[in-house]
Amino acid sequence: MTRRPHFNLLAKVLAWLILHLVILGLAFVGFLRWQLNLGLDSLLSGSAGERLAAFGDAAVTRMVGQPPSNWNDVVAPLAKERHVTAAVFDRVSEVTFPMPVPPNVMERARSSMPPRHPRPPGPPGMGPGHLPGPDFGDPPPPPVEQPAFLTKSRPVFLMRGSDGGYWAGVMLNLPPLRGVPDRPVLLLVQADRLDGSGMFFAFKPWLWGGIAVLMLSLAFWTPFVWGITRYVRRLTAATGEIAAGRFQVSLPVRGGDELGQLGHAVESMAARLDYLVSGQKRFLGDAAHELCAPLARIRVALGILESKLKNTEPALLASIEADTADLAALVDEILAFSQAGNRKPAMQAVDLESLIREVVARESGNLQTDISIPAGLTVVTDPRLLGRAVGNLIRNAAVHAGTHAQARVSAEEFTSDIAVHVTDNGPGVPTGELTRVFEPFHRLDPARGRQNGGTGLGLAIVRTAIEACGGEVTASLPSSGGLRVTLRLPKNQQLHDRTVPAPNLSFG
Repeated sequence: MTRRPHFNLLAKVLAWLILHLVILGLAFVGFLRWQLNLGLDSLLSGSAGERLAAFGDAAVTRMVGQPPSNWNDVVAPLAKERHVTAAVFDRVSEVTFPMPVPPNVMERARSSMPPRHPRPPGPPGMGPGHLPGPDFGDPPPPPVEQPAFLTKSRPVFLMRGSDGGYWAGVMLNLPPLRGVPDRPVLLLVQADRLDGSGMFFAFKPWLWGGIAVLMLSLAFWTPFVWGITRYVRRLTAATGEIAAGRFQVSLPVRGGDELGQLGHAVESMAARLDYLVSGQKRFLGDAAHELCAPLARIRVALGILESKLKNTEPALLASIEADTADLAALVDEILAFSQAGNRKPAMQAVDLESLIREVVARESGNLQTDISIPAGLTVVTDPRLLGRAVGNLIRNAAVHAGTHAQARVSAEEFTSDIAVHVTDNGPGVPTGELTRVFEPFHRLDPARGRQNGGTGLGLAIVRTAIEACGGEVTASLPSSGGLRVTLRLPKNQQLHDRTVPAPNLSFG
């Protein structure tokens, strides 16, 4: 079965926030283009227009004083410095471009040129390219050239060519020169990418602006989301403690929002469960204690009655004596179950191998046992409770595994805990019952039935005793058959008595 990847709540919320910002940005751009009918020409109103105008002014500076035949030659090095291609376009020579000009760009360039106006005729003797003098009889004064720094170029279009690439047209403001008729000149600039090597469109400001918006959004939302996820983690930890039978949970006050109400409900639920479970255990202990005295008197009375009967009549009391013995055993088990969870464990360092061998020797009887525990392995626990838990497991194996019953006790040391495995070769339990075998009075039919001597409290006592020592118990089905019960005890525990949390009880 493939395990789905796990993402915490904070990562999910931040991912949705980033996606939301991207969608808003795209929607904003689309809305502007729809409402304002914006295209690439709209970029000319910003910094792109300023950069193209400055490029046109630099080209004019190099073109001044040069004949039109040399204009493209003096513009080419300037374009190469900017990593673009450029050429001059006018009505006389149109353009000699290093690459074919797409038809849509050529049409746009022609339409961008101002209309022709007829030049008014000058006085007699005035040739083209001359300026009139103060007196018609005087020779014309030399032409006055405008300084290059007074020129101002004007971007007129930015578009994508039908054959690819991006094109810009810049109307140049050339000063009138001697021998050069007054005519408009358009500088065509071409680049393969939209950014035009930083001349058409500068991605970096937009990128840094987007990153700044994203960082501000994250800085604004992260504390809020972090507070929610931190409280959810505390709620998860609290419910985990409750599930493990530790009801003394405490959550920080969060105000009157839904999470705060949920935390208050969890605390109230834990307190209510603690009250119910504690009352249940007190009831079991008190009831068992109260039953001990009448049971003892019944057994004494049966003994006296048996001594007064004739030799052939004691068999009549055998069934009563057997039922009384079963009832006394049940009361003892209930008392042990109650005491295992209510008493304070006396924590001390215990040599695990010695304790296990002593318990197995006392409880195994004719059961074949195999003990595999590393020498010198020490665990901090209550030896009485741990011995009671292991003893119950050994007795269960002897009762339920049949005439060829076998049990194996092994131990493993991990980083944070020590695991003790008790495995038998009995019939095992159905897979669906593995989580219920530790419930009080829960019996399986027929493998764990009453006819085999079970009271339904043996494994419940095991769990209660181990949880009182700060550990946990699990059951599994080994591949070789039978039932394996694992007792996990933490390694780092204090060597003194401690208050025992209420055990996790659920009557089946």
